Amino acid sequence: MLDYDDDTGVLDRTSFPHPAGEVWDIASCPGDSCLVSTVFSKVGGEDCQGGVGVWRMEGEGEGEGEGGTLQEVCLLTHDGVPKCSVWSPTSSRRQLATVDDKTATLWTLEQASASVQSTVQLDGKGRSHGYCSSCWNPHHNHSQLLVSCDSALHCWDLRSQQMAFSLDAPHGLYDCRTKFWDARKLTTPLLCRQDHSHWIWSVQYNLFHDQLVLTASSDSQVVLSRLPSIASEPLRHIEPDEGEEDEERPPSPMTDDVIRTFEEHEDSVYEAVWSSADAWVFASLSYDGRLVINHVPTQEKFAILTS
Repeated sequence: MLDYDDDTGVLDRTSFPHPAGEVWDIASCPGDSCLVSTVFSKVGGEDCQGGVGVWRMEGEGEGEGEGGTLQEVCLLTHDGVPKCSVWSPTSSRRQLATVDDKTATLWTLEQASASVQSTVQLDGKGRSHGYCSSCWNPHHNHSQLLVSCDSALHCWDLRSQQMAFSLDAPHGLYDCRTKFWDARKLTTPLLCRQDHSHWIWSVQYNLFHDQLVLTASSDSQVVLSRLPSIASEPLRHIEPDEGEEDEERPPSPMTDDVIRTFEEHEDSVYEAVWSSADAWVFASLSYDGRLVINHVPTQEKFAILTS
């Protein structure tokens, strides 16, 4: 666990031995910062078995790097091989969705157990690798789960247990592009950008200002972009001419552009994420284990706040 103090710039870490096996995926609960879920695998006899566990972090240690402990809350049973887990973004609900190679399951957590809220049978026929990652649709009261299957994206409604929409082959082979889509019209992307020279592994909107987008790539770069053309609240700025300072002029729209390219990494960057507590802080993680924390440039921050 990493604890970052934005005022001092100090980064503290605490390690937690994982008692259940090798960790393949980890997610923290938005409503309880001490609660985490892990997707893991362990060797049992001649087989390698997978599972999903919910844990409570305890004992953060007294010094830099000292260890804490993971107390088991519950283990979630799956018939298939678990791939990932994602918590409901609504902090008032302690719900967790898990995806394996056959099903997507919504769990409700109690004090020391979990009950199945709903289960969707996923259709992965004809796919060589099955489902591998997922995220919540921010609309429809977070009742839809978007999952990736090979080169396709499928969105499943956990209430009706039906597929809401699907998008096959949204990218060309190794096209190094970021594409933005409108789920209501999937015939063509709203916006297509090529800001990297190699594969893109991570794309994420800012949680507070959705015109800010992070992308991370195998070219070892993290790109921070401003995309007001597809934002919920497009940015505008005022450029007064000489002699017209006292006159009111209509604001002009800001254009889509790269704000800054961050090059602190020396290897492929596999993840770039925004802070859930501070709109202007983000972190990136590269293949060699290097973690870098950065900020949105001050000029861009003020432009957003005053627009």
